[in-house]
Amino acid sequence: MDLIEKNKVNPNRHPWELSRAKCIFNIIKQYSIRAIADIGAGDRFFLEKYYHRFHAQCYAVDSNYKKFFEIINNIKCYNNIDGFPKLNTTGSVVLLMDVLEHINDDSVFLKKTLEKIPDDGVAFITVPSFQFLFSEHDVFLKHQRRYTRKRLCTIALSCDCHIESCFYFYFSLFFIRLLSILSIKRKKERNSGIGYWNFNENHIITRIIYVILNIDFSICHFLSRFHIYLPGLSLLMICKKGAT
Repeated sequence: MDLIEKNKVNPNRHPWELSRAKCIFNIIKQYSIRAIADIGAGDRFFLEKYYHRFHAQCYAVDSNYKKFFEIINNIKCYNNIDGFPKLNTTGSVVLLMDVLEHINDDSVFLKKTLEKIPDDGVAFITVPSFQFLFSEHDVFLKHQRRYTRKRLCTIALSCDCHIESCFYFYFSLFFIRLLSILSIKRKKERNSGIGYWNFNENHIITRIIYVILNIDFSICHFLSRFHIYLPGLSLLMICKKGAT
């Protein structure tokens, strides 16, 4: 979760966050990883949830951390990408989950991030998709832009990456957001973020939405293998350092 959305008195997790974490974990676990670094890790939800299932050294980097370095729940945490040491371990993975849209020069930041992993390292990148979906919620989250496949691929290629996969996901949420933006009578968005979800992880409403989003992601991922790209609220790229 982005720390701007964090609600300290509410422990509930939005089904969008739960689903995204699970779906990305299911892909990452197919790789033989020995080190994983979450850049822009926020409250470290993803790493803490799956730490024991990675069997790898875990790192978290976020500029909002108060200390330059500390270890929290077995995760090595840094507050500066420049001070984060390079991972020289074979099988290193970096995550940029909804980070690039916050950065002024996203290509420079991606290149700087890729310098932290060896040549066989893999990057998992998620970003919000389609600039025409930009809304007050993006402003609240301090997003500077949203992305298309073409734009994200262009940035990755400029950093000499080999793109293994790039596809939109959450087809269902795409239309919900689109209808919200197009609605003339819509109310002003409540810019509280996902930190104010009212139901816990085991609540029936959370579980139903979670399952729907997981199915949605799986369909988008499957169709992308045949170069069929359904529009989605978000975009995932998997790329390997070093063009081939």
